[in-house]
Amino acid sequence: MNNTRNKKKITIAALLITLGLYTVPFSALSATNSEIEAQKQSKQAQLDQLNKQITEYQNQIAQKRKQSATLSNEIALYDMEIKATGIRIQATRTNIENTDLQIEQTKLQIKEKTEQIEQEKKLLAELIITLNEYDNTSNLQLGLGSNNFSAFMDQVQYAQSLQNKIFNLIQQIKEIRAKLEKDEEDLQINLNKLNELNDQLSQTQKTLNNQKSSRVVLLQQTKGQESKYQKLLSTSQEEQAKINKEIYDLDQQLRGKAGFNALKAVHGIIAYPMDGVLTQRYGNTGFTKLGYDFHNGLDLAAPAGTSIYAAADGVVYATGTGTTAYGNWVVIKHSAGGKLAKDIMTLYAHMTKFTVSAGEKVKQGDLIGYEGNTGNTTRLLYGPERGYHLHFGVYDAEGFGIKNGAYPNIYGPYKIPYGYTYNPADFL
Repeated sequence: MNNTRNKKKITIAALLITLGLYTVPFSALSATNSEIEAQKQSKQAQLDQLNKQITEYQNQIAQKRKQSATLSNEIALYDMEIKATGIRIQATRTNIENTDLQIEQTKLQIKEKTEQIEQEKKLLAELIITLNEYDNTSNLQLGLGSNNFSAFMDQVQYAQSLQNKIFNLIQQIKEIRAKLEKDEEDLQINLNKLNELNDQLSQTQKTLNNQKSSRVVLLQQTKGQESKYQKLLSTSQEEQAKINKEIYDLDQQLRGKAGFNALKAVHGIIAYPMDGVLTQRYGNTGFTKLGYDFHNGLDLAAPAGTSIYAAADGVVYATGTGTTAYGNWVVIKHSAGGKLAKDIMTLYAHMTKFTVSAGEKVKQGDLIGYEGNTGNTTRLLYGPERGYHLHFGVYDAEGFGIKNGAYPNIYGPYKIPYGYTYNPADFL
C-alpha cells in the first residue's frame, strides 16, 4: 500500500509541477504574434503619413474654394480633388491591410487560448481522478496504510493541496474563457470594420472615376472658354434656386403654429454623424442666391466619400434619392426617453450612397452611408467641385412629413422631408 501511496504522491507532484510550468501570463506573445504587431505598427505609420497628405490637400482645396468661380480654378480644383481622392484610396487600402493584420492576430490569440483551455481541462481531469481516488479512501485506511502519524498527515495534506489546486485551475479556466469571449467579440468588430472599409474603398473609387469624368465633361461643355463656363454656371443657379425655396416654404409651415410645443435644448442626446469641418451653421444666413436665407441644419465638409454614422439609436424612417433638393438622403426616427421629451427625426442629406433601408433599427455610430454631392449643394453657385458635404438636420416628429417634389418634369421624381427644424447644436 505504501508503494501505491508513493506513486500517487509522485503523480500529484508531477501534475502540480505541470500546472505551474504551463500557466503563462496572458500578455506573453508568441513569435508570430510579435511579428504581426510589428507589421501593424508599420502599417499605422504609413496610414498616419497618408492622412497627413490628405489633410494638406484638404487645406489647399479649402483655400482654392474661397477663390472666385472661374474655369481655370475649377480645373485646378478637380485636379486637387482627384489627387486627394487617390491618396484617400491608398489610405483606405492601408487601413484594410492593418485590419487584416488585427484579424490575423486576434485569430491567433483565439487559437492560443483555445489550446490553453484544452490543456487546462486535461490537467483538471487528471487531478480530479486522482482526488477521487483519495476521496474513496477513508481516513482509517490512510492511517492504517501509514507507518506513522506524520506520514498520515502528509497524505491528508496532499489531498487538501490537490483540492486547492483544482479550485484555482477552475478559476483560471474561467478567466481564459472570458478573455477568449472578448477576443471573439474583437474579431467580429474587426470583421465588420473590414467590410465597412471595403465598401468605403468601392465608393471612393467611384468618386474618383466620377471626378475624372466630370472634369472631362466640363471641358467638353465649355471647350476651354471662360464665358461659356460662366453661362453654364448661371443657368444652373437659376434652375435650382426655386427648389431651395420649395424646401424653405415647406419647413416654415409649422413655424408659429398655435399649440405647437417645441423642445428645449438638451445637449448630449445625439452625436456628430461625420468627422469633418463645420462650413455652415443653423439659422439666418443672409444667403439668397440659391433661393433661401435660412439654413435648416448644419453642413459638415470632409473628403469625398467619408463615412456617415447614425447620430443616435433609432429606426430608419425613410430614404430618398434624386438629382435635386436633398439628393440622396436618410431620415432616422429617435424615440422619446430619458432627457428627450418628444420623438425627433435626424436628416442626413446629399449622400453619395446610403447603406440602410426604411424600418431598419440602428445604433448610435452605425454606418448609414457616405458623404457626397447630390442634390442642391453650393456647387450650383460656385462650381461642380465645391459641394461635397453632409447636410445634417434635426426635426420635431410632430408634423414631420415627406412630400413629392413640385418639379418632377424638370428634375425627375424626388421627395422632400420637411417639418419643424431645430438647431442640431442644441442636441449635440
